[in-house]
Amino acid sequence: MVEFCPECGSLMLPSKQDGKKVFKCKCGYIKPFSEEKSEAYKLRQKIKNEEKPISTKEILEWKEKNLQSALKDFRCPNCGYDKCSLKTMQTRSADEGMTHFIICLKCGRMIKIGS
Repeated sequence: MVEFCPECGSLMLPSKQDGKKVFKCKCGYIKPFSEEKSEAYKLRQKIKNEEKPISTKEILEWKEKNLQSALKDFRCPNCGYDKCSLKTMQTRSADEGMTHFIICLKCGRMIKIGS
């Protein structure tokens, strides 16, 4: 069950005020916690995230092993590395051409090519 603020319509989060359970909104509105609905608000199962965060170094190492450069004679002007990735994005309106970016797999420098 979810509670919404009657004043601003935002989601109200459970909180404690003076030792009592209340729902608090970011606008400052406070609603008392209804004991008859307390069964609906019990935590049934807590999910723990066991994944560790991935560092930028690990991402770059993975890219170096798994991505091959499609461009011949590429040399990064920043670090001199010779492997890159090519990314294409729509940066302007839909009736105009795509913009291409070359991304160095060592330092991450992005070079815009084409339109």
